[in-house]
Amino acid sequence: MVGVPKTLDNDLVGTDYCIGFDTAVSIVAESLDRLYTTAASHHRVMIVETMGRATGWVAAMGGLAGGADLIVIPEFPMTMDEIISHLVKRRSSSSAFSIVVVAEGIDLGTVGGVESSELSSDGIRGVRLATRGVGHFVASKIDEYGGFEVRTTVLGHLQRGGSPTAYDRIWATRVGASAYDAVVAGKFGVIPLVRGNEVTLEPLSVVATGQRHVPRELYELCAAFF
Repeated sequence: MVGVPKTLDNDLVGTDYCIGFDTAVSIVAESLDRLYTTAASHHRVMIVETMGRATGWVAAMGGLAGGADLIVIPEFPMTMDEIISHLVKRRSSSSAFSIVVVAEGIDLGTVGGVESSELSSDGIRGVRLATRGVGHFVASKIDEYGGFEVRTTVLGHLQRGGSPTAYDRIWATRVGASAYDAVVAGKFGVIPLVRGNEVTLEPLSVVATGQRHVPRELYELCAAFF
C-alpha cells in the first residue's frame, strides 16, 4: 500500500497540508462573504456550521479568511455563556450583527450540557457529527437568551464537492506523482507528505500517531479579530 494525504480536515500528523483543505476553506470563506450581506442588513446573528470532526482547521482558516466574528473549534472550547457574552459585547459596541463559525465536532457538553446518549451514532466511528445539529443547538441557546435574531447555515457536503482550487490541484498532482513513483520503485508502506514546499516519502505509521491540531498561536491570530 502507498497512501496520499487526503482529508479536507487537514488533521494528519506529519504533513503540512492535505488534499481538499484549500477548497473547503475557500468554500467556507465565500459562504461567509455571501452571508455577510444578510447578517448586516437584517441585524442578525448567523451561525455557520463547518466540517471538522476532531480538529478545527476548516472552521479556523475559513473563518479567518471570511472575517468571522467568533470561531468555536474543538481545540479551544467555549461555554455557551462565553459565546453569548461575546455577542452581547459586540452589540453594545454598535455591532448589530455577528457571524459565528462552529466546527461540527465541538464539545456540546461544554457549550450546553448535552448527553452523548442524545446524539446520533453511525455505529462505526461513534457520533455521526452531521446529525448532531451543533449549529442549530448553538442557535437555539442564543435564541433562548433573547434579544437576538438568529439564523443557522450548515454548509455540510457543499465543502466536499465542486471544482477544486488550483492550489489543491497542484498538490494533488505532486503527491499523486510521488505515490506513483513509489509504487513503480516497489516502495510500499509509505505516504508522500508535504513539508514546506517539498514532498517527502515517510512510513505510513507517521500519520497514524494521532491528529494534527490547530496550534494556539494560530487560534490567537483568529481571536485577535473577534
